[in-house]
Amino acid sequence: MEFFGVPTQALYGQLLIGLINGSFYAILSLGLAVIFGLLNIINFTHGAQYMMGAFVAWILLNNDYVGLGYWWALILSPIVVGATGLGQGSRRVRG
Repeated sequence: MEFFGVPTQALYGQLLIGLINGSFYAILSLGLAVIFGLLNIINFTHGAQYMMGAFVAWILLNNDYVGLGYWWALILSPIVVGATGLGQGSRRVRG
């Protein structure tokens, strides 16, 4: 079965990817809105942390550097980014 010349399996796949991307953007924008609403400052650290998470995942997946598997990179990337964020936050808040 096809809709507009596109197989239904491909159509459902694209629909799922669109919903996942939309959910990601909604969560990101809601986080920024909450921070701005509470602190009355624009905090762009969220974007930097997401970028750092993607970079850490790329380094962990790349065979030339570490070469871990997908699931290990998926588990370790948020831990590394979270530890870095905690370190930066405590250093900047306390001194």
